[in-house]
Amino acid sequence: MPAEPPPFDLTRAREAFENAAALHGEATRRAAPRLDAGHLQRLRDADAAYVAALSDGRVRDAIEADDAFHGVLLEVAGDPDLRVSVDLLVPRIRRMDLYVFTRKAFDDHVNTHPDIVSALEAGDGERAAALVEVSFREAGEDLMEVVRRSAS
Repeated sequence: MPAEPPPFDLTRAREAFENAAALHGEATRRAAPRLDAGHLQRLRDADAAYVAALSDGRVRDAIEADDAFHGVLLEVAGDPDLRVSVDLLVPRIRRMDLYVFTRKAFDDHVNTHPDIVSALEAGDGERAAALVEVSFREAGEDLMEVVRRSAS
Protein backbone atom coordinates (compact mmCIF):
# COMPACT_ATOMS: atom_id res chain seq x y z
CA MET A 1 0.00 0.00 0.00
CA PRO A 2 1.17 3.54 -0.66
CA ALA A 3 3.08 5.35 2.09
CA GLU A 4 2.03 8.83 0.96
CA PRO A 5 -1.17 10.43 2.24
CA PRO A 6 -4.35 9.14 0.61
CA PRO A 7 -5.83 11.24 -2.21
CA PHE A 8 -9.02 11.84 -0.22
CA ASP A 9 -10.26 13.17 3.09
CA LEU A 10 -10.72 10.35 5.62
CA THR A 11 -13.82 11.86 7.19
CA ARG A 12 -15.42 12.19 3.77
CA ALA A 13 -14.34 8.64 2.96
CA ARG A 14 -16.23 7.25 5.92
CA GLU A 15 -19.28 9.36 5.02
CA ALA A 16 -19.16 8.21 1.39
CA PHE A 17 -19.15 4.51 2.32
CA GLU A 18 -21.86 5.06 4.93
CA ASN A 19 -24.04 6.82 2.36
CA ALA A 20 -23.34 4.11 -0.21
CA ALA A 21 -24.33 1.47 2.35
CA ALA A 22 -27.67 3.18 2.99
CA LEU A 23 -28.47 3.75 -0.68
CA HIS A 24 -27.49 0.27 -1.86
CA GLY A 25 -29.25 -1.30 1.11
CA GLU A 26 -32.45 0.52 0.21
CA ALA A 27 -32.11 -0.47 -3.44
CA THR A 28 -31.74 -4.11 -2.35
CA ARG A 29 -34.86 -3.91 -0.17
CA ARG A 30 -36.89 -2.44 -3.00
CA ALA A 31 -35.54 -4.85 -5.61
CA ALA A 32 -35.93 -8.04 -3.57
CA PRO A 33 -39.63 -8.70 -4.25
CA ARG A 34 -39.23 -7.85 -7.95
CA LEU A 35 -36.31 -10.12 -8.81
CA ASP A 36 -36.87 -12.92 -11.29
CA ALA A 37 -34.67 -15.82 -12.39
CA GLY A 38 -32.99 -13.67 -15.04
CA HIS A 39 -32.04 -11.00 -12.51
CA LEU A 40 -30.63 -13.62 -10.14
CA GLN A 41 -28.56 -15.07 -12.98
CA ARG A 42 -27.20 -11.60 -13.79
CA LEU A 43 -26.20 -11.27 -10.12
CA ARG A 44 -24.43 -14.64 -10.23
CA ASP A 45 -22.69 -13.75 -13.50
CA ALA A 46 -21.48 -10.41 -12.10
CA ASP A 47 -20.20 -12.20 -9.01
CA ALA A 48 -18.35 -14.76 -11.13
CA ALA A 49 -16.71 -11.92 -13.07
CA TYR A 50 -15.84 -10.23 -9.77
CA VAL A 51 -14.20 -13.35 -8.32
CA ALA A 52 -12.26 -14.03 -11.53
CA ALA A 53 -11.03 -10.44 -11.75
CA LEU A 54 -9.87 -10.40 -8.14
CA SER A 55 -8.12 -13.75 -8.44
CA ASP A 56 -6.27 -12.44 -11.53
CA GLY A 57 -5.41 -9.14 -9.79
CA ARG A 58 -7.48 -7.14 -12.29
CA VAL A 59 -8.64 -4.50 -9.83
CA ARG A 60 -10.51 -2.23 -12.24
CA ASP A 61 -12.36 -5.21 -13.70
CA ALA A 62 -13.30 -6.31 -10.18
CA ILE A 63 -14.70 -2.84 -9.46
CA GLU A 64 -16.64 -2.95 -12.74
CA ALA A 65 -18.07 -6.38 -11.88
CA ASP A 66 -19.02 -5.21 -8.39
CA ASP A 67 -20.74 -2.19 -9.95
CA ALA A 68 -22.60 -4.55 -12.29
CA PHE A 69 -23.73 -6.69 -9.35
CA HIS A 70 -25.12 -3.76 -7.42
CA GLY A 71 -26.37 -2.19 -10.65
CA VAL A 72 -28.80 -5.07 -11.12
CA LEU A 73 -30.35 -4.27 -7.76
CA LEU A 74 -30.49 -0.54 -8.52
CA GLU A 75 -32.13 -1.24 -11.86
CA VAL A 76 -34.75 -3.59 -10.44
CA ALA A 77 -35.48 -1.26 -7.52
CA GLY A 78 -36.90 1.08 -10.14
CA ASP A 79 -36.27 4.29 -8.20
CA PRO A 80 -34.56 6.96 -10.29
CA ASP A 81 -33.76 8.99 -7.17
CA LEU A 82 -31.74 6.10 -5.74
CA ARG A 83 -29.90 5.73 -9.04
CA VAL A 84 -29.07 9.46 -9.21
CA SER A 85 -27.92 9.48 -5.59
CA VAL A 86 -25.62 6.50 -6.15
CA ASP A 87 -24.30 8.04 -9.37
CA LEU A 88 -23.44 11.22 -7.45
CA LEU A 89 -21.41 9.17 -4.95
CA VAL A 90 -19.42 7.23 -7.53
CA PRO A 91 -16.81 9.95 -8.19
CA ARG A 92 -16.28 10.33 -4.44
CA ILE A 93 -15.68 6.65 -3.83
CA ARG A 94 -13.91 5.58 -7.04
CA ARG A 95 -10.38 6.47 -5.88
CA MET A 96 -11.12 4.89 -2.53
CA ASP A 97 -12.38 1.78 -4.33
CA LEU A 98 -8.94 1.40 -5.90
CA TYR A 99 -7.43 1.12 -2.41
CA VAL A 100 -10.14 -1.24 -1.17
CA PHE A 101 -10.21 -3.54 -4.19
CA THR A 102 -6.42 -3.69 -4.51
CA ARG A 103 -6.32 -4.98 -0.97
CA LYS A 104 -9.05 -7.53 -1.77
CA ALA A 105 -7.05 -8.74 -4.78
CA PHE A 106 -3.99 -9.50 -2.67
CA ASP A 107 -5.48 -10.50 0.68
CA ASP A 108 -8.04 -13.08 1.64
CA HIS A 109 -11.40 -11.43 1.91
CA VAL A 110 -15.00 -12.42 2.40
CA ASN A 111 -17.14 -12.17 -0.71
CA THR A 112 -20.67 -11.33 0.42
CA HIS A 113 -22.22 -11.59 -3.05
CA PRO A 114 -23.12 -15.31 -2.76
CA ASP A 115 -24.82 -14.74 0.62
CA ILE A 116 -26.71 -11.75 -0.80
CA VAL A 117 -27.94 -13.85 -3.74
CA SER A 118 -28.91 -16.70 -1.39
CA ALA A 119 -30.92 -14.33 0.80
CA LEU A 120 -32.66 -12.89 -2.26
CA GLU A 121 -33.44 -16.38 -3.59
CA ALA A 122 -34.97 -17.19 -0.20
CA GLY A 123 -37.13 -14.07 -0.40
CA ASP A 124 -35.32 -12.42 2.49
CA GLY A 125 -34.78 -8.93 1.17
CA GLU A 126 -34.08 -7.54 4.62
CA ARG A 127 -31.19 -9.96 5.19
CA ALA A 128 -29.83 -9.25 1.70
CA ALA A 129 -30.01 -5.50 2.35
CA ALA A 130 -28.26 -5.90 5.71
CA LEU A 131 -25.46 -7.87 4.02
CA VAL A 132 -25.09 -5.15 1.38
CA GLU A 133 -24.94 -2.46 4.04
CA VAL A 134 -22.37 -4.33 6.11
CA SER A 135 -20.25 -4.92 3.01
CA PHE A 136 -20.08 -1.21 2.17
CA ARG A 137 -19.47 -0.21 5.78
CA GLU A 138 -16.71 -2.79 6.19
CA ALA A 139 -15.07 -1.57 2.99
CA GLY A 140 -14.95 1.91 4.48
CA GLU A 141 -13.57 0.62 7.76
CA ASP A 142 -10.98 -1.53 5.95
CA LEU A 143 -9.89 1.52 4.02
CA MET A 144 -9.55 3.55 7.20
CA GLU A 145 -7.43 0.80 8.79
CA VAL A 146 -5.11 0.54 5.77
CA VAL A 147 -4.58 4.29 5.80
CA ARG A 148 -3.95 4.32 9.55
CA ARG A 149 -1.35 1.54 9.24
CA SER A 150 0.41 3.16 6.30
CA ALA A 151 0.62 6.44 8.22
CA SER A 152 2.31 4.73 11.16
